[in-house]
Amino acid sequence: MIFEITLIAVIALSIIMIGWLAVRKLPQIRVVDPGSSKEAKTKELKYAILKQRVERLGGEHLAGLQRDVFKPLGGKIQDSFRRVAGKLTAIERRYADRQKSGITVAHNPEILRGLIRESETLIDEGHYDAAEKKLIEVVSHDPKNIPAYEHLGRLYLLNKDYPGARETFNFLLRLSPKDASVCASLGEVAEAEGKLDEALASYKLALDISPNNPKYLDFYIDTAITTGDVHAATSSLDHLREVNPDNAKIADFEARIAELRTKKKSG
Repeated sequence: MIFEITLIAVIALSIIMIGWLAVRKLPQIRVVDPGSSKEAKTKELKYAILKQRVERLGGEHLAGLQRDVFKPLGGKIQDSFRRVAGKLTAIERRYADRQKSGITVAHNPEILRGLIRESETLIDEGHYDAAEKKLIEVVSHDPKNIPAYEHLGRLYLLNKDYPGARETFNFLLRLSPKDASVCASLGEVAEAEGKLDEALASYKLALDISPNNPKYLDFYIDTAITTGDVHAATSSLDHLREVNPDNAKIADFEARIAELRTKKKSG
């Protein structure tokens, strides 16, 4: 009896560890070599998205399983493993179904644009999970669809999924390295995470690409004031006055900079 229980435990733990290693080995989102095949790109992206979904849906269960590795075999481990395995299977099945219809959708841009429009409506209505499914469907058929990635990143930012937003915008930046909007979006992510120096650097990159954009100037000045960089805030405010003299935030920025100068003098 003891031998049978031990054997079952060893088999179950082996399956669990294989599942854990499989999730750990799913590749990070990255731009593949331009010379690689379209099939390879799609496969890489598929696993990158799977990784995000598995970690979000099943990561906690897998972490729990790892903690329970040396506990006696019981219903908790079996149930947890079944739940995770079920989710993995469902995700794979969904992607397999998309691949079957991939040729039709991928070669019909209007269908992809329609899915993006649907996602925009869902985001406006606060249905983030449903919107994410639409956008993932787009990128699973068109791995370089920049608008879909932009919407995904904004969705994750709105949903306070900052790691997901950062990963998506970083990937998008590699697809479109001169995109000021993506740089600014990475600044918003960093700012939301409380990483103000990093946010300031990202906003500066956005301004390097699009120096007269009032929105990026607003972001940069606001963050420069918050970090106490009087010089950066002042010079950028002067530029904002030139390119957007009617900007409603100018008076507020002037008052905040003056207050910052007073604090620095008294300090």
